[in-house]
Amino acid sequence: MSMLEKGQKVLLTIKRLGINGEGIGYYKRKAVFVDGAIPPEEVIVVITKVFDNYAMGDIDRIKLRAQQRVKPFCKHYDMCGGCQIQHINYNEQLLLKQEMIEQTFERYTNLNLKKIPFKLMEGMRHPTHYRHKSQMPVRNTKTGLTTGLYQKDSNDLVDVVHCPVHTEFINQTNEEIITICDRHKIYAFDPKTMYGLLRYIVIRQSHLTDEIQVTLVVTIFNKALFDVANEIIKLPNVVSVGISKNRDVSNIEIFGDNVEILAGKETIREGIADIVYDLKAKAFYQLNPVQAIKLYQYVKEQINDIENKTIIDGYCGAGAMSLYLGKYAKQLIGIDISKESIESAIHNAKENKFDHISFREGAMKDILPKLYDEGLQPNVIVVDPPRSGLHNETIDILNRNVIDQIVYVSCNPSTLTKNIKLLSRRYKVKYVMPFDMFPHTSHIESVTILEKK
Repeated sequence: MSMLEKGQKVLLTIKRLGINGEGIGYYKRKAVFVDGAIPPEEVIVVITKVFDNYAMGDIDRIKLRAQQRVKPFCKHYDMCGGCQIQHINYNEQLLLKQEMIEQTFERYTNLNLKKIPFKLMEGMRHPTHYRHKSQMPVRNTKTGLTTGLYQKDSNDLVDVVHCPVHTEFINQTNEEIITICDRHKIYAFDPKTMYGLLRYIVIRQSHLTDEIQVTLVVTIFNKALFDVANEIIKLPNVVSVGISKNRDVSNIEIFGDNVEILAGKETIREGIADIVYDLKAKAFYQLNPVQAIKLYQYVKEQINDIENKTIIDGYCGAGAMSLYLGKYAKQLIGIDISKESIESAIHNAKENKFDHISFREGAMKDILPKLYDEGLQPNVIVVDPPRSGLHNETIDILNRNVIDQIVYVSCNPSTLTKNIKLLSRRYKVKYVMPFDMFPHTSHIESVTILEKK
């Protein structure tokens, strides 16, 4: 049979890992994506979907098993879409992710990779219980409320109360909140019937103080939420309980426009060394603080003569990296489109008495030209954009106003490399340093240093 067809069984040798953690083999030069397969396994695959340029399949049988295949430590792994590569030994995960980012550079840029040093990926010593924030959707069951995570490519919720990549404090708090909500007859919102109140339970734990911030995302306000909040605030380490109203089921954002505090204080305190951050519920902060500290330290080390440098920190969030770098810099200006993040960043700069650090609210493509018009001449621009990468207008601005150094912190190798292809007209890649910010998932964080040609 020369062409692949749905239902056909084929023997594949898995050559590499895809960006979503799937194994990739080739049948007569057509790529076949196979969930759960690992290089260099030989697998019998049942083809499930066929497209012009690729196909997808499920494992029927593993003919030659990889030595690095391990038993997943989470009982929900086979159903939950949260972690994609728990079935791979952790050290092998790091090596495969290293290959993935190098292959992405090769695919999307026309750069000579032999001239680009790729540093070895920075992994974790303890790659479980690393995630300091959970955002768990809820649903009703016959025995009461439960939280969960969605199956891959599905709206079906897998019941998950205890997640082994969340901190133990978060897991314990989540269980207690479910019990409290059940006691007060708080039901999960059902988008089919449009009945129910609670949509998400969001919990953030401080790496510095262990303070816990709880936000209940609800459809409408109900006075019973006051009683719920007054019980939650009594749980160990909980210092803040709020609600955020979001009834729009088509909105991909979890939070509504605002967070209303029902019990406790508005913020929790985070920190790195002697720098402190007060975080509101909607303010962005890295989910893995242990790896974030390593990443910030690395970025600082790459900026030579930092004490004489003017730095712009794009997509700065609540100012975590801004304050860390700004402590040593001559001047730093942070930019972010989130009003709540900028409010937190301004507050945090005042708390740390950093008069030479300031922040602007708005899109990078809009604020950057204004700063140039005001006469600002930055030496270094740090960018940490969302998965969609840099806006083309931002790239044009960076290419028109060439500076000494761009530090590109990325959470998506595909958009990173597509952006770098455009930036390479005026900048050269000095080196790439990957970080494993989310062990057991296919996500790759990296720092790419670009210097003007």
